[in-house]
Amino acid sequence: MIYMTEIVDIHEKKLEIKELFKKTPLLKLNDHYFGLTWMEEGYRLHKHDRDEFFLVLEGHLEIQVGDKVHELDPFQGILIETGEPHKSKASHKTLVGVFEPQDIGMEFLE
Repeated sequence: MIYMTEIVDIHEKKLEIKELFKKTPLLKLNDHYFGLTWMEEGYRLHKHDRDEFFLVLEGHLEIQVGDKVHELDPFQGILIETGEPHKSKASHKTLVGVFEPQDIGMEFLE
């Protein structure tokens, strides 16, 4: 994780991530972090005790929030508010930037 002033090379960092759905923190900003994760196929329904923001960097992501499905392409993002049930699905490998509190809690719903 980056703690001092330096350039963050997203292209370089994405190559280091080997596991799907593993959020890899890149930098800390107060009590939040910005990280990257690769997504492919689906991630089960869950909710958090804090807000989180997803930003698609490569690929395409479907994210269901409540009863509504959102389609995100590169450079599109979505804010998932505290307590909103959501799940994601990517038909092919998709790189997502995640901004969320470091101590975010998660509860699986299925």
